[in-house]
Amino acid sequence: MNPALISALGVVGVGWLWFLMRGKARGTAKRLALRLTLLAVVGGLVAAAERRGIFARASLGFKLALLMALLVVVVGYLYLIRFCDSCGRMERDFKAIRCKRCQSLLPINGMSTRLRREDSGARWDPLAKRRG
Repeated sequence: MNPALISALGVVGVGWLWFLMRGKARGTAKRLALRLTLLAVVGGLVAAAERRGIFARASLGFKLALLMALLVVVVGYLYLIRFCDSCGRMERDFKAIRCKRCQSLLPINGMSTRLRREDSGARWDPLAKRRG
C-alpha cells in the first residue's frame, strides 16, 4: 500500500478514537458507534487473515477458537467502556459513579443504559426481602 494512504488512514483512525473518547455527542450514539467500530475491526482482522491464507489449512476447531477469542475481546470492551448519557464522555474507570465532565450518573456497565445508584452507605443484601 501507499505510505501516504496508510498515514492518512492512521490520522482518520486517531481522529475517530478522539471523537469516541472526548467528542460531544449523545451517549447512545457513541455507544452504537463503538459497537460498529469494534465489529468493523474484527471483520477487518478476519478478512486480513483470510487474505493471507491463515484459514486455508486450518481446522474447524481452530477457526471457532479464534472467532470465540475475538468475540470475548469485543464483549469485554463493550462491557467495560461506558458513555455518559448526557454529554457522551467515554469512561473507562469502572469505579466511577459520576461523569467527570457533567457530573451526571453513569450507567452500570457498557452493555446497559440503567444508571448506577449513589452509594447510600448501606451494602446490598441479596437475602433481604424486597419492598413492594
